[in-house]
Amino acid sequence: MTERRRPASPLDFEALALFTADHAVEEGGKVYVNGGFWNSITYPSYPARLTSSLVVVIQVPSRYFLENHRITVEIVDADEERLPFRIDGNMRVGAPVHMKPGDPALVPMAFPLNGLTLERAGDYWFVVSVDGNELTRYHVRAIQSVPVPQQLPFDAPDGDDAEEE
Repeated sequence: MTERRRPASPLDFEALALFTADHAVEEGGKVYVNGGFWNSITYPSYPARLTSSLVVVIQVPSRYFLENHRITVEIVDADEERLPFRIDGNMRVGAPVHMKPGDPALVPMAFPLNGLTLERAGDYWFVVSVDGNELTRYHVRAIQSVPVPQQLPFDAPDGDDAEEE
């Protein structure tokens, strides 16, 4: 579940979406998603390497247009310890021609997580910040699957070997 931090004012940045997907890309201001919005992953053993994506949509108030802003994506565990994984980027937003004065802009992003390794099963949160201020976080639970021994079907003996009374 996304834990949204409500902006203190409508003039602040707001995370409109944060979720995981099997695959996602941003193109032309839209996010194309395959297998999106899951919050648990299962692997037979750990450490395990993720091959997935993270989708973020940020609403940028007009007062922040034409300024440089730093977006950061991190992952923390249940003890709030940061994993050695971090995405840092810059964004600068201007007003598209169709917008009215004062309208906020939407900035959709898709980040591949290929290369993120989870050392153990447990609870993790993706944390998104802009200019050092946390906007939102998304919880994912990593589960270790337990192998189930396969039972062979019982074959009854051929013929009339049933006991007779």
